[in-house]
Amino acid sequence: MEKFVSINDRFNKFVQKLVSEHYATFDKNKIRDITDSLINHCDDRKLDENANVQMSDEKIVGIVNDLFGAGFDTISTALSWSLMYFVAYPEIQDRVFEEISKYIGLDRTPVISDRNNLPFLEAYILELFRHSSYLPFTIPHCTTKDTSLNGYFIPKDTCVFINQWQINHDPELWEDPASFKPERFLNADGTEINKVEGEKVMTFGMGKRRCIGEFIARNEVFLFLAILIQKLHFKAMPGEDPDLTPQYGLTMKHKHYHLRATMSASVVMFLVS
Repeated sequence: MEKFVSINDRFNKFVQKLVSEHYATFDKNKIRDITDSLINHCDDRKLDENANVQMSDEKIVGIVNDLFGAGFDTISTALSWSLMYFVAYPEIQDRVFEEISKYIGLDRTPVISDRNNLPFLEAYILELFRHSSYLPFTIPHCTTKDTSLNGYFIPKDTCVFINQWQINHDPELWEDPASFKPERFLNADGTEINKVEGEKVMTFGMGKRRCIGEFIARNEVFLFLAILIQKLHFKAMPGEDPDLTPQYGLTMKHKHYHLRATMSASVVMFLVS
């Protein structure tokens, strides 16, 4: 909990500094990004005395915080973990490439509509979410009244998290949960996703407070991975095995790791962090 509080404090200070810098260099006639747009919206509301909506400076910090935490860090972390798993399990990477080569080819860029034709890649993404559980807990919520759950009394205004990591590694829900097996999400003949198994994976929360960006996030991860694997092949550096031990953070990261990516006859060096 101390680490969690410390990380959030540092992250909030970072965003506050970012917004302050935008205020200092703000030009109404040159909107650079969404932070500038929010500042512009805020100033417009202040000038309009009849406006029904007033956006405070604190609200701008909160929105930018949400965009970084929920929109950028989560997707980049998922992609970073996916490359680590490809390097750790090269036979799985080869199978994903073969599937893309067969159903899409190497001449056109993958699109969202290709998802239904790439069940193994979909299974890989589900197993990536489950096995890494890089979002080990949902964002905090609070109870609005005294309640009870499975015999436990939970007072009003108690901070509550869903332990997604535990659910994704529960041996009562998963066979051999410690192993990385994308096949667990395929039907018997391997041509479709087993939707019942797929819905058991906890990554975006649940219920009415489920992440509103889930649809976009799933599409982003699919497109990035399909394009990356179509164009590049990832390998470990000689004598450097990938370390999949997670490190605690806003999202759980792996340790910094150098890997090789080959494309045709060229070699590209990557630092995955």
